[in-house]
Amino acid sequence: MMKTTTPDSLATDAPAKARGSARKADSNRPKRNGAVTRQRILDVAMSEFADHGYSGSRIDRISASAGVNVGMIYHYFSNKDDLYLAALEACYKVIRDRERTLDVNEGDPISAMRQLIELTFDFLSTDPYFVRLIMSENLMMGRIAQRSATIPVMTQPLLDSLRTILKRGQAERLFHKDIDAENFYVSILGLCFVHVSNRYTLSSMFQHDFADPEWLKQRKGVVTDILISYLRGSEV
Repeated sequence: MMKTTTPDSLATDAPAKARGSARKADSNRPKRNGAVTRQRILDVAMSEFADHGYSGSRIDRISASAGVNVGMIYHYFSNKDDLYLAALEACYKVIRDRERTLDVNEGDPISAMRQLIELTFDFLSTDPYFVRLIMSENLMMGRIAQRSATIPVMTQPLLDSLRTILKRGQAERLFHKDIDAENFYVSILGLCFVHVSNRYTLSSMFQHDFADPEWLKQRKGVVTDILISYLRGSEV
């Protein structure tokens, strides 16, 4: 006797088929990578804050550019202040990571110092976000950067490297000026920073482009020579 399918058996099979289809659809759906999503939000946020400053930046623009909803931004970053702080820390991390590639324990201390100065010069001249974010944060008197426990920790290896180069240079009688690492780094920043922070007004004043690669090459040589000459003192 042939078994017939009853309406009840059809009803029993339907949910199982639906569950199977749902599982198949889920297996084909791309999995969300939290680290990638967070980094994408952060990359867009750095651009937004650099372009518009803290006050002029908008979470909805970051959301649209990153391709995520606003709720996702607040999932990874609790509020605008936290997102801005994360952007600042990310910018500092780029230059700190580059500085760590320098070998300050081997070779000529003068060459090691030149490499550090040139690295700083090139980074400030080419990074699309760092200088503008730092300028924006200083206009706010460092209100948000002061919350960071990460930025001072990231800076310590830089100071250690500078101290190593300075001590080696003095021990080898190449550097005759006694200057602490922090003070000297501020001097490096000052000479490597102003032509970037004031690029547009200086270009207007002197009627040429202060972002021109050839001018930057010449400027880097001047900055490096000034700083090295200071350290070498009377022997230059």
